[in-house]
Amino acid sequence: MNSAYLVLLVLLIIYIPIYVWVWKNPEKAKGFHLVKYGPCLMISTRIGIGLMDRLSKYTRFWRFFGFISKLISAILLFLMLYMMVVAILAIPSRIGSESIGIEYALAIPGFNPILPLSYGIVALLIAMAVHEFGHGVQTRANDADVKSTGLLYGVVPLGAYVEPDDEQMRTKSRRVQMDMYTAGISVNTFLAIFCMILLVFSCGQISTDDPDAAGVSSVDMNSPAYLAEIPASALIMSAAVIMDDGTVSEFHELTTVEFDDIFSLDFVDPTLDFDPREKYILEYRMEDGIHRTSDEGIQIGAFIKTVTVGSAADKAGIEYGTFLQSMTIDGTVYEFGGCHEFKEVMETTYPGQEIKVTTISMDTGEGYELKDYYVTLTSKGGVGFLGLSVNTSGMSLITPEAYLDRATDPFYNVTEEPFSYVQSLLSYMSGPFNGMTPVHEDVRWWYDAPAGEIFWIIMSLLYWIFWLDLLLAISNALPAYPFDGGFIFAGGINWLLERLGVKDEAKRQTMSDNVSNAVSNVTMFAFVMVILSFLL
Repeated sequence: MNSAYLVLLVLLIIYIPIYVWVWKNPEKAKGFHLVKYGPCLMISTRIGIGLMDRLSKYTRFWRFFGFISKLISAILLFLMLYMMVVAILAIPSRIGSESIGIEYALAIPGFNPILPLSYGIVALLIAMAVHEFGHGVQTRANDADVKSTGLLYGVVPLGAYVEPDDEQMRTKSRRVQMDMYTAGISVNTFLAIFCMILLVFSCGQISTDDPDAAGVSSVDMNSPAYLAEIPASALIMSAAVIMDDGTVSEFHELTTVEFDDIFSLDFVDPTLDFDPREKYILEYRMEDGIHRTSDEGIQIGAFIKTVTVGSAADKAGIEYGTFLQSMTIDGTVYEFGGCHEFKEVMETTYPGQEIKVTTISMDTGEGYELKDYYVTLTSKGGVGFLGLSVNTSGMSLITPEAYLDRATDPFYNVTEEPFSYVQSLLSYMSGPFNGMTPVHEDVRWWYDAPAGEIFWIIMSLLYWIFWLDLLLAISNALPAYPFDGGFIFAGGINWLLERLGVKDEAKRQTMSDNVSNAVSNVTMFAFVMVILSFLL
């Protein structure tokens, strides 16, 4: 059994008798500050209420903060809907693909592979605490009582909570209720922004002696680089071709070329170029400063790492794990020594164009095989789309300077299109799935950081506070109960109905409840389907 499922089963076995005891002995359970809350337990305290009272005295500020909170929550609500639509449309493409495992669905530090135990626990507690604290301060600022604070516990810890006096809140205006519901989202957002500003400032203190070197950020399994034992985190310095007689030519210095956010290797000498029909010895440097060479020759070129299902390349039968040798377009032959050359050529194509693609198989000692494919390009972004993802011989390359820029800039390489900011932010949020935290410990030797390891500890903590606060803010904007977004959406519908002329408050409330309940059910169903598409 998967260890994640085993841990979840153990937690369930522990939780069930505790829940049953609290259910059957509510008065005794209150003595231990335990209260049943649906399928969950609330661990009730009054921690933080005194501080809420002191801060809530600045009522004018919290009135203005309420306006800002509603604006932020509305933006994040639409962002969450956009993410849901994109995720739903992508479900068919994930059918049959490898699942990520249930452990990724649970935000438990140390249990979820992308959440480190130490940083994850601290950042998660901070994110949950400030979220609920925001609700509490806004409640007190509008003369409503906070009955208790505490933790919400299911089979796993689900979060912190603040329990306002519901009877008092029901007597408050719609504005007051919306200010309270949106406060947690906005506080998480502001804390995330603050941590990102500190993170960017901190990274400004980092320097590197090799800003433009070819850094290996990852190596694909069973690729030419993997078989040649090129390690991830290596800085590639030079290359020499293996001659027909088995001798090695002179080593030539290498540089990196970037096109369309893709990095590939190239010679500093413009008269030289890589050819995937040849084999090369690579010279690289590791953390100890020693220059090493690859144990065996390696083909260098545009390596096909993935083929998009249903794409033109897929229908033509182009195979992943091979190299792009050339493309023939309108009688002109374009040979590829690197990923950047392939990307540059593709930018000149158009949908419906017929081309010939020539690939070279990996040479495992028995020579290589050339294959020709005739392909009709489809469309993506107004240019031709082949449906191939390539890198350099199975290596994902990046320069230390570009790596640091990506690690600290959520809007790295945005375009003039407004949605590019959204896509860039979502891409940045996926960083932990690619090992960025924000700078993976394996590549930290590329940089000189003030205070050494202490600096990286502070930087990592800032990153995880940013990441979890932003994640909590966005997820709580989901327009479904019991998320804050469900109550915010209901309040928005109520306001809209009033503007449309529905003056009867009871009728307006009934209509808004019906609409928000329907939207909530549909949204939660879609949300569960998206999660299952990743897990199953």
